[in-house]
Amino acid sequence: MIRSFEDADRQYIVDAHYDIYHREYGYDLSFKDFIWNSVNDFISKGDRTSEHIWILDINQSPKGSIALTRVDDKTAQIRLFLVEPEFRRLGYGRSLIQRAIDFARLNHYETIILWTNRSLKSARHLYGKFGFQLVEQKMSVLSNQLLVEERWSLTL
Repeated sequence: MIRSFEDADRQYIVDAHYDIYHREYGYDLSFKDFIWNSVNDFISKGDRTSEHIWILDINQSPKGSIALTRVDDKTAQIRLFLVEPEFRRLGYGRSLIQRAIDFARLNHYETIILWTNRSLKSARHLYGKFGFQLVEQKMSVLSNQLLVEERWSLTL
């Protein structure tokens, strides 16, 4: 089931992102702070009528997330996308992305963007299946690693 975010989900999102990205990609604790700040910004400043976080909930246990946040009146951004490893390749990631896209359309956004990095091959492949296009690349340091960050865009 995909359900709406509750404030109690904050710790799950932070811990799951850190644990998975640390284990799979070697990210350091600064990534945990980055995710914590993202979730707290949504809780403290988010407009829950035009922005949303969803939780993939399996047997009353969170197993993934996705957020759609407002960039401006015409543009939304996908953030905090994660499916725990044991639930990947079962269609849950597609369902989460579709939920965000449907919500963006409902709120009359014209474009959805997202930032990812080149090493997240499965996620990048999934974004392409939805019609997202790679529009920008830049080198940056995140979590004490040199990464090729990518901005992807989907016109609705």
